[in-house]
Amino acid sequence: MSEPTAGPLALARHYAAIGQPRRVLEVLERAEPLDEPEFWALRGEALYQVDRYEEGVEAARRGLRLEPENVVLLDVLALNLIELDELAEAEQALLSALGRWPDDTALICHYALACASGGQFDKARRLVERAAQLEPESVDVLRVRAQVAHLSGDRNALRYIDELLARDPDDRVAHALRGNVFVERSDIHRAVRHFEHATRLDPTDHDTAYVARYNRTLTHWSQWPLYPLYRFGPLKVWGAYMVFFLAASAAGVIKYVWPVIVLYLLLVVYSWTIGPISRWWLRRRI
Repeated sequence: MSEPTAGPLALARHYAAIGQPRRVLEVLERAEPLDEPEFWALRGEALYQVDRYEEGVEAARRGLRLEPENVVLLDVLALNLIELDELAEAEQALLSALGRWPDDTALICHYALACASGGQFDKARRLVERAAQLEPESVDVLRVRAQVAHLSGDRNALRYIDELLARDPDDRVAHALRGNVFVERSDIHRAVRHFEHATRLDPTDHDTAYVARYNRTLTHWSQWPLYPLYRFGPLKVWGAYMVFFLAASAAGVIKYVWPVIVLYLLLVVYSWTIGPISRWWLRRRI
């Protein structure tokens, strides 16, 4: 390989190793497109890491036209396809890669994520167990186990996330997952702390940053009247009011019901108008 050809690849490889995908793209975009699979693998993986999935798919496919059975390119293609929810094609790519490297834990983990994204939770768990047998101490395996558990609604999800954080306290995915768990439990303050920590670990993750900002608005005093709706959901709150109304009517104390009805109607109006307006205003300021 000539020096001009080796230069961009070596530099891009260096930036990829230290986790700087934007620098990888800068280097490769300044260079002439190369007829080498590694060029397109590096580009496709970097595009995946900066959430440019359609471009990542195209990069992987250009590399595969040069080397159709390249395992790394098949993996990069699958990762981008999973994010685009094109799970059948992602599975096909991963199965082709596993046909060549059947005991590669990264491929097995990515296949588990594809299965979990498609709702095949039992299959995803079996794949995670297989990966854990191959590399029981792998942080990557722990991370995927936590992701699959959360996606499947496994009651052990928080325990798996905490096991991952015990091994790597600054794992960005673990903090984002923990934030999601606390949102589901309506513990917004703790959720915000984890989302913000995940954002500090990766400032380029704009999706998590948005989630952190949105949930931070829910902790503002203007949102306190809506806490019952966030905590229990509209149907349960409505049901509680109906039960109170029927019980009070049956007990013959209907005069005590009207203040509660008025309070409920005010809550509904607040949730339809002032609540969204205040959240919009807070998001502009945060």
